[in-house]
Amino acid sequence: MLKWHSKAMGIGKVLWPVCLLLATAASAQDFVVAVEESDNHPFEYARGDGAEHGGFHLEEIDQVAARLDWHVVYKPMPWQRALRSLQLGRVDALSYLARTPEREAYTVFMPAAIQHRQYAGLFVRRSQRRHFPESSQPCTYAGYRMAAASNYFYGDVVQKAMHSCWQIEITASSKEEVFSKLLAGRIDIAVAYGTSLQSLAASMPELDSQVVALRQPRWLIGDFYLGFSRKAMSAQRIARYLQAQQQFRSSSDYQRLVRKYNMKEFLP
Repeated sequence: MLKWHSKAMGIGKVLWPVCLLLATAASAQDFVVAVEESDNHPFEYARGDGAEHGGFHLEEIDQVAARLDWHVVYKPMPWQRALRSLQLGRVDALSYLARTPEREAYTVFMPAAIQHRQYAGLFVRRSQRRHFPESSQPCTYAGYRMAAASNYFYGDVVQKAMHSCWQIEITASSKEEVFSKLLAGRIDIAVAYGTSLQSLAASMPELDSQVVALRQPRWLIGDFYLGFSRKAMSAQRIARYLQAQQQFRSSSDYQRLVRKYNMKEFLP
């Protein structure tokens, strides 16, 4: 009897570290988040394999995941591939995502997962500024050569103008390409998010002295979300994330994050 007890104790000593390891692995779940392979300051940026990252959105995700003991894996990729990865369930979520009927087919959009509110603006060369009117009526700009990046959502007002009265190119793959066309004089107006000059400050420092945003118009695009993949994320897991996020947003740490990135005017 004592011999059997000794054997059982020995087996227990072997199994205990294994069980502990399995429990640790189960608690530290991977949370795979796709991000656009671009510098979207002050909202988000991720470089290389995603280990180097930051911005308002991603710092919040890091804080929420830490409360859940989840390990965040950021996957920087071109925007179209990010959308496809979300649709196929290759990632758990996609950050900085606008809500559209097409995307709702494969994305869970939750009001609690809104990251910020964005606006669309018009940008021109400083040397040509006096030639442009400032109007909230989009068709005022019908006679100008315009460009916008493809695969971006600019809000209902802008999307309607693109198809009705604007002379606009929507072939550029990035905002960098759009602003390069503006600097080269190939277009008169760049259509972009209101924070574009801030987000391009590091990669295109020449914009600060050569490009200016018109004070008007400032069209509301809408809310941007952390969108969850319908294929990859269960309702229970989404609920756990949102509960932890609510706790974080009620904390002083969140208020410090808002002040750090000057996000107050962009919160819904």
